Amino acid sequence: MNKRLIFTLAFLAIVVVSAGIAIFMAKGYRFSADQKRIIGTGIVTVASVPDSASVFVDGHLTTATNATISSLPAKTYSIKVVKEGFIPWEKQIEVKEGLVNEIKITLFPAIPTMYPLTFNGVSSPTLSEDGSKLAYIVPSTAGKKAGVWVWTMVNNQPIAFARSAEPHQIAAGTTADFSKATLKWSADSSQVLATVGNSNFLLDADSLNTDPRDITPTLALTTKGWEEDKVAKNQVRTLAILNNNLRKVASDSAEVFWAPDETKFMTNSKVYDLEENERSSSSTEEYSLPQAKAQIWLPNSKHIILVEENTISVVEFDGTNKAVIYAGKFENGFVFPWPDSSRLVIISSFPTPTASEPNFYGINLR
Repeated sequence: MNKRLIFTLAFLAIVVVSAGIAIFMAKGYRFSADQKRIIGTGIVTVASVPDSASVFVDGHLTTATNATISSLPAKTYSIKVVKEGFIPWEKQIEVKEGLVNEIKITLFPAIPTMYPLTFNGVSSPTLSEDGSKLAYIVPSTAGKKAGVWVWTMVNNQPIAFARSAEPHQIAAGTTADFSKATLKWSADSSQVLATVGNSNFLLDADSLNTDPRDITPTLALTTKGWEEDKVAKNQVRTLAILNNNLRKVASDSAEVFWAPDETKFMTNSKVYDLEENERSSSSTEEYSLPQAKAQIWLPNSKHIILVEENTISVVEFDGTNKAVIYAGKFENGFVFPWPDSSRLVIISSFPTPTASEPNFYGINLR
């Protein structure tokens, strides 16, 4: 009886110890032969779009995306992701004991394709407040197609085929000479104000305005209401920030550019991550961006477009992994990202007899 009891207790002890060791190892702890002690390790998961890219850890080919790299001793590693035909990605990643670092990477083409999106000429491109519509002018040389046009951008479609989403004319050149007009969107992105000389036409953005309404007598009141709506929307966003220091940064800044998912904002070439900063009510983490003429959020809220002289680049929101997407001529520094982040739209022209007018061109990011 005593032998059976001893055997049972010994068996239970082995089970408990084995379970403890399994849990200990599952949390990333390993015995280091070099240090002759148990050390904590961490895990790095690497996913990329496109996938099947090579992953190098401290210069050594380790795996391919999408994959998990386990049992990494706690320290800072150089992670590099390479795929043929794409710009390499590289970053310093700090691995901590018992924690998992999730890395999600977008690789951009080394030689993006470029193609025309319009053919009749465009000018004065103006993006709506919600980023989903683009107003522009087709010049008088286009005949019946001259006037003000609106293009409603559609996610997950290379070209929008739905009638309501196609580029559509909202004011014809026969009602006024819109060739030199300036365009302005209403705060709710439903109307376009076209200013021609001393006339100011309010246009519905979703249909053809056969008899445009001149609102010059009430222009100041109308535009004041639009500005108040924009200010009120920004105030709501700012008041929702929990971090006191971060809320002050947003409220004190003359211009604040919010990421499309509103988890980050950019001001004065610095980016603030709300999710990271709101873990603390007082500290403020900020990321500095490379200088550029313009800095525009990519709709995925993870990257920022840098517009420079004859160069367009994309950088991660923390300022790392700057990738030159386009180097060449484009008009007026205009760059517009497609809502699904699949491409950029620029205005350019080619000096040929049939394509001398500036037009919209797409640049693929995938």
